[in-house]
Amino acid sequence: MLYALSISNYALIHVLDVQFSGGLTIITGETGAGKSIILGALSLVLGQRADAGVLRDSSVNAVVEAGFRIPKASPDIEHLFSENEVDYSDDLIIRRIISPGGKSRSFVNDQPVPLNFLRSLGNILIDIHSQHGNLLLSDSDYPVRVADAFAGLGPLSEQYSAKFREVISLSGRVRTTRTAYEQTRKDLEYLSYQYQELQAAKLSAGEQDELEKELNLLRYAEEIRQSLSEVLNILDEGQLPVLVQLKEASRLTSAIASRNPDFSEVGDRMEQVRTELRDIAQECARMFTGIQDDPERMLQVSRRLDTIYSLQRKHNVMTVSDLLDIAQSVGKQLDDAVTDSSRLEALEKELAEATAQRDRLAARLHKERTGCLSELSGQLRSRLALLGIPHARIEFSISEKPLYGPLGNTHLEILFSANKDVPPRELSRIASGGEMSRLMLCIKSVIARHSGLSTIIFDEVDMGVSGKIADCMGNMIHELSDCMQVLAITHLPQVAAKGNAHFLVKKEMVREVTETRLLPLQGEDRVRELARMLSGSSITPAAVQNAKDLLNYTS
Repeated sequence: MLYALSISNYALIHVLDVQFSGGLTIITGETGAGKSIILGALSLVLGQRADAGVLRDSSVNAVVEAGFRIPKASPDIEHLFSENEVDYSDDLIIRRIISPGGKSRSFVNDQPVPLNFLRSLGNILIDIHSQHGNLLLSDSDYPVRVADAFAGLGPLSEQYSAKFREVISLSGRVRTTRTAYEQTRKDLEYLSYQYQELQAAKLSAGEQDELEKELNLLRYAEEIRQSLSEVLNILDEGQLPVLVQLKEASRLTSAIASRNPDFSEVGDRMEQVRTELRDIAQECARMFTGIQDDPERMLQVSRRLDTIYSLQRKHNVMTVSDLLDIAQSVGKQLDDAVTDSSRLEALEKELAEATAQRDRLAARLHKERTGCLSELSGQLRSRLALLGIPHARIEFSISEKPLYGPLGNTHLEILFSANKDVPPRELSRIASGGEMSRLMLCIKSVIARHSGLSTIIFDEVDMGVSGKIADCMGNMIHELSDCMQVLAITHLPQVAAKGNAHFLVKKEMVREVTETRLLPLQGEDRVRELARMLSGSSITPAAVQNAKDLLNYTS
């Protein structure tokens, strides 16, 4: 329900604040007073586009703010908020700001939202019905929505919508998974060859350095052995081995130290040098023994390194560790291919089950829709008769489409004739604007209790109607207010008299500036406004009395 509307710096409005109640609220005013301006401002918070041309003062922002109270849980609204990650509350403050540059910002409970979100929310919160609203009858989905509302199929329709969205989501996941799997499968043979080649190499981290070192020793084994032999001759095996001479020198220094204690440090150092050289000689001997000239082993090492170098060139890397990483990555891709195959199979099964459930729900919807059409047609004919079309004929052409949409696979078309001797045909080809408007009002009155709407606005839908029919139209509009909030902009006193609340749109000069204002009417003020509507600018006593009669007013 719309409970508050605040407008500032918009067209002829400087500042306007109004509180609305439930039931039927009437808005009247002379032509040009600004009723369309107020409706235009409200349309801004419902997501309509705007530009800087609406600003009253081109240097200041225009701001429109509307307060809505959601009377009961609405799956459509909650789904919309959840889908767009907007915080939900059953008390919504929607604000739209238009800057002098023409840019706009939108907020719901102070949270910024995109314009398309505002538009979707507006379509759920308010139905603005004007002469242009009859275009809904040309929308192929609208008759289906009417049948669903009339038959109370909201819960079943919501089940179908949820399953339809699930099928769409699963179809996308299946496509993505299948694409990835098919791409991997194309590369599967090559990946498998790569993996087997890398696994067959039996690589180990650090082996390349060890092999290169070993190959270097094998390649220069004879030269190294020759050098080691010469070192050993010098130190321990020649005619005058250094170690033998150092042993004698050490003995002599020890003898000197026994006679001269100051020389004992030299003796110790001499012994240390001899010990170190003896260790060196022993290490050289071990190396000499360990290094062998082994052509067969050198060939094995060379071949192993050739294998490693070949793999490195092939994969454009420099180390064995890189090759091991590649082997791990290729192995994962092969595992993923198996996993993708299993995942694809599971998703396809899930999609098939969801699709079957969707089809069953659509079939139930189609059956229920078909079953309600006869009663719906009868109620519409009865109401059209009250509105001056006594011989109206309404039929429905219903069939199942091959493709499924958000509402199912039902194709439903309204066929209409205002004359009993003319067979029903497509609305757009046979119905006049007035007939379309009355039919639309009848449809909305029939489905009001089940439509889920909390507010409906009628914008001069009673044009061209008078007398008894106007009174019937007023009763029908008032009847709608029993189950939703109704705002009616009208020129008919018969309709205006039905309201629970009445506002007058008035254009006034304020400090030599034209300004549109919205004034609440009660008592004598309301009587005078109805009298004006009855008689024009010159209000007669008869018009005043007629207005009192319409309002059942007693002073």
